[in-house]
Amino acid sequence: MTTFKNNLPRFSRHLWLTLGTFVVFAATFAIYVWAEKAVDRINELRQYSLMLTDELRQSSDDLTRMVRTYVVTGDPIYKQHYQEILDIQDGRKPRPVSYQNIYWDIVLGDDLRPQSPGLAVPLLELMRGAGFTKEEFAKLAEAKTNSDTLTRTEFAAMELIESTSPLIETNRAEAISILHDAAYHQAKANVMRPISQFQIMADQRTFEAVHTAEVRATLIRVAFILLGLLLAFLLWKSQRNLYATLGGSVNELHTRIAHLGSGNFSSVISVAKGMENSVLDWLSETQMNLARIDAQRKEAEATKQRLTKLYAALSKCNQAIVRCTSEAELFEQVCRAVVNFGGMDMAWIGALEEHSKQIKPIASFGSGVEYLKGLQIPVAANEPYGRGPTSSAFRENLPFWCQNFQDDLVTTLWHKHGARFGWASSAALPLHRNGKVTEVLTLYTDVDNAFDENVRNLLVGMAMDIDYALKSFEHEAQRKRAEEALRKSEQRLRTIIETEPECIMVIGDGGGIMEMNTTGLAMLEADSLEEVQQHNLVDFILPEYQDSFIATHKRVMSGESCIFEFEIKGIKGAQHWLETHAAPLSDAAGKITMLLGITRDITARKEAEKRIQYLAHFDALTGLPNRVQLNNHAKYVISLAQRSREPVTLMFLDLDHFKDINDTLGHSVGDALLVELAKRLRLVLREEDMVSRLGGDEFIFLLYGVDAHEAPHVAQKLLDVIAEPCQIEQYDLNVTGSIGIALYPGDGVDLETLSKSADSAMYRAKHEGRHGYSFFTAEMQIRSARHLTLVNALRQAIERDQMQIYYQPQVSVRDGRIVGAEALLHWSHPVLGSVSPTEFIPSAEESGLILPIGEWVLRHAVRQAKSWMQNGLAPLVMAVNLSVVQFRHPDLPNLITRILDEEGLLPEYLELELTEGVAMHDPQKAIAVMNKLHERGVRMSIDDFGTGFSSLSHLKKFKVYKLKIDQSFVRDISTDPEDRAIVGAVINMAKSLGLQTIAEGVETVGQLTFLREQGCDELQGYYYCKPLLADQFEEFARSKV
Repeated sequence: MTTFKNNLPRFSRHLWLTLGTFVVFAATFAIYVWAEKAVDRINELRQYSLMLTDELRQSSDDLTRMVRTYVVTGDPIYKQHYQEILDIQDGRKPRPVSYQNIYWDIVLGDDLRPQSPGLAVPLLELMRGAGFTKEEFAKLAEAKTNSDTLTRTEFAAMELIESTSPLIETNRAEAISILHDAAYHQAKANVMRPISQFQIMADQRTFEAVHTAEVRATLIRVAFILLGLLLAFLLWKSQRNLYATLGGSVNELHTRIAHLGSGNFSSVISVAKGMENSVLDWLSETQMNLARIDAQRKEAEATKQRLTKLYAALSKCNQAIVRCTSEAELFEQVCRAVVNFGGMDMAWIGALEEHSKQIKPIASFGSGVEYLKGLQIPVAANEPYGRGPTSSAFRENLPFWCQNFQDDLVTTLWHKHGARFGWASSAALPLHRNGKVTEVLTLYTDVDNAFDENVRNLLVGMAMDIDYALKSFEHEAQRKRAEEALRKSEQRLRTIIETEPECIMVIGDGGGIMEMNTTGLAMLEADSLEEVQQHNLVDFILPEYQDSFIATHKRVMSGESCIFEFEIKGIKGAQHWLETHAAPLSDAAGKITMLLGITRDITARKEAEKRIQYLAHFDALTGLPNRVQLNNHAKYVISLAQRSREPVTLMFLDLDHFKDINDTLGHSVGDALLVELAKRLRLVLREEDMVSRLGGDEFIFLLYGVDAHEAPHVAQKLLDVIAEPCQIEQYDLNVTGSIGIALYPGDGVDLETLSKSADSAMYRAKHEGRHGYSFFTAEMQIRSARHLTLVNALRQAIERDQMQIYYQPQVSVRDGRIVGAEALLHWSHPVLGSVSPTEFIPSAEESGLILPIGEWVLRHAVRQAKSWMQNGLAPLVMAVNLSVVQFRHPDLPNLITRILDEEGLLPEYLELELTEGVAMHDPQKAIAVMNKLHERGVRMSIDDFGTGFSSLSHLKKFKVYKLKIDQSFVRDISTDPEDRAIVGAVINMAKSLGLQTIAEGVETVGQLTFLREQGCDELQGYYYCKPLLADQFEEFARSKV
């Protein structure tokens, strides 16, 4: 919009410039006045300077006059005046007011003073504060000093006439002579000369200052005149800018504003050419805006009238909502209200007919209702008549506003009806039940754009009120249905209570039974409710639980909900364990008067708990004490032994080959055998002895008072009773056992240590041939300690880089070419030293550490093989040994594949060596694992072949490609015919099976010659090269190329 704002910056600049110039003009005037006043101040300072010098000169004259009069007359008043003049001059007495004027000349003999005293200020201090220059003040100080010198002469004259009494005239004459001689006059001149010089200097200073002030005033006067002319020009310029900004004169502008103020918005304000961006132009635009606002106001009043009518219609609708008792009546009243009171021409409500999916009128009122006769509007949008306001509102669940009925494309099919009935606007509002559209309210009016935002909000609110009424009708119908359902529910509840398998009862505040279902009556062995009502419930509870029941009853009656258990005895003597969930019940006044109890029979659960408690301390199969009871008994026995210094023996029994019985005859036979043996073992022990089953086929005996001499007899007795034949079902079984014996306190001071010691001794007994016993010895303790030390050290060996892999070349017998390398793990501990694999591998297997160690060896060996290839060496097959634990691990094939993928080595360059014993332990499982590895391209070989008990039938099924001849056969092949025959047979067998052979431990030329003659494919040993570190191996391999 074009306004006067574009002219405002120019007018503002001129106005501010004019104001600034005026301020400078006023400041210049003030400075000019100040400059004119400066001359007056300079003259005032000169007058003040002369007044002070005159006072000094006058004081000197007054002193001379007083001393001369005193010398002539001898009157002491003149000496007193003399002294007073000095005191006033030096500030020892107050200075009279106007002291600079005539003073001592009018002080007569009566000593009356013409002025009152003022402040006591030395004359020199007044001079110092008068603004004199240093040179001027120096002259005045010099005059004051000379005056003081003259004063001493005058005092000498006065002392002369006072020196004799009576006065001698000669003295007077001498004193008068002193005050009139040439020296006195010279001293007087010395006082007046500096004063005269000061006056000359002060006059010169005054003249210069006055001249400077007059020059400055002249310059300021010129500036003042120039600023006055500039200010007049700026005022004229500002008046021109003001006229341009206003767009005319102030009177014209006032007249236009007065017209607008009177409400005359119709008169057009004309703006002269060139005044487009003036206030008058803005006023013209304002007049047009006000005219438009006035038109809008009138339109708003019309809208307000429509809203008023709609509010009246809404009020009528709300009244209908309150009064109507049915939906049909409500819909009829709504249609009447929006037509009669809301200013609509016609209104109708349509509902969806489910089977036809069409909207049909169910209520209507107003002009044009004949249009609705037989009307059916489809809801589907793909039908032409399904795209109008009513179907759109129903389908989209949104109000539809048609502000121009005759021109809207949506209402094209209804334009003829609209023209006939004068419809200019229409609206359709969805009505809901439980959030779902079920009806549509459609309105028509003869006013264009009748549905502004306020009207729309009001109609939406009316629709929401109708929704609320429909919801109320629905709630009322639901309430009636709920009452009927409640009646039926009460009947069902009574049936349920009576048939409920748990007891439901109501107990009064006094403990009497008020209600009880059939199940409860059966629990109490009563035939009717009347029979149990003759007793309190506590009468049925066993005495040991009655106090607890009474306390619980009080808690529930105080408002708590409780669960309690108790044992009852029925009317006919049967006992049951019951669990009751009790809650308080209140009467109509809210007071707790009853207890509701839901009770079930938990007798079976209680018996199960007893069984669980038993199983917590006893073996479920044999009935022997379990580990928990053994621990408790061991603590008691050891504590007793400590006090009484009695011996304690712990025996660990393990049945020999018991697993074979389970595997061949089944676990049921094995369990029956264990039960039978448990009975026998209990019978041969004393009452104070304890035998405990730990699980499987392991038993522990804890014998108090049995020493090392008696223990063998007890052990043998146990072995004998075990060895007796057992008839289990149709089987005659003979079993043996191995017993380890540990003695307290020598082999341990607690159950855990004694058990470990006895376990070690038991394994010694098994190694010595089974079916025997063995005592725990220091050697076992050392071996056990060594094993523990190795396990603890192994846990940190890899992390601390104590493990190293050495690589021994594997050489082709035919051409001496290096074709592979075997990875050999070495462990060098900082304290234990170099530990042999034959010692630490078994410890690693027993502790489970072999898995991370084996994975570490595999990964580093594969990584090294890949590194040698990348460094230019010919591809080599890396041979890595697998332990039994690794081979039996189910994830071994996946682990091998993952390592090969991560390190980037092809599977054909990895060879896994498996000992003959490991492969033959479980041949079927070994075949399955080898097949998986073979499918992934990994090679397998049998290590230490010939040292076990190989089966040729299994060997040919193993997916292996190489047999390694153990060095125990290679070592003596040059001298031992049997070893030569074995090695030759192995090589020939391998050839017949299509397998390669490699001999380990080759150290001499004779061994090499024999192996070459027999057709051995590869060899490794110190004859060719000892195991090397990776860098040494690479250097060695390059030297053999």
